[in-house]
Amino acid sequence: MRRFLMSVLGLTTLASLIWVGTPVYIIRPFSPQTARGLALSYSMRSWSGPFTLAALLLGVLLCVALWKRLLSRRGRALAAIPMLVLAGCAWLARQNHFEWMFGPLRHPEFVAAGEASHVADDELVLGVARDGEARAYPVRALAYHHLVNDVVAGEPVVATY
Repeated sequence: MRRFLMSVLGLTTLASLIWVGTPVYIIRPFSPQTARGLALSYSMRSWSGPFTLAALLLGVLLCVALWKRLLSRRGRALAAIPMLVLAGCAWLARQNHFEWMFGPLRHPEFVAAGEASHVADDELVLGVARDGEARAYPVRALAYHHLVNDVVAGEPVVATY
């Protein structure tokens, strides 16, 4: 019975990791994504809260059932590891980890166009001009950050791509 309960606890932990990790793997910066993969990711994200909570509750029940069967401290400590992983999955399912991957560029630094050696002549930029002041945001940088908070001619702007 102990082996069965440990197996179910292990499978529950693995399922929770896969459920939370799949959207993180599919939606990555600079990797190709398909419409089917994105649909799967968003569907899994929408169900990850209830799924991971149910997995955590099942894990607690399994650990309670196992506690009396695991006589050594080592065995009980090993049973606690899946509980920590399940709790971590339940926490991560309630976070917006996409914001961690695509953080806005809050304090951009600029150089004159002639000094912009990191931007190729044929590279795409998003330009903003207002009252004689102009900014150019390389699309390559926007593809990673998605947002740049800036001020142009005294007006706050958000450049996005």
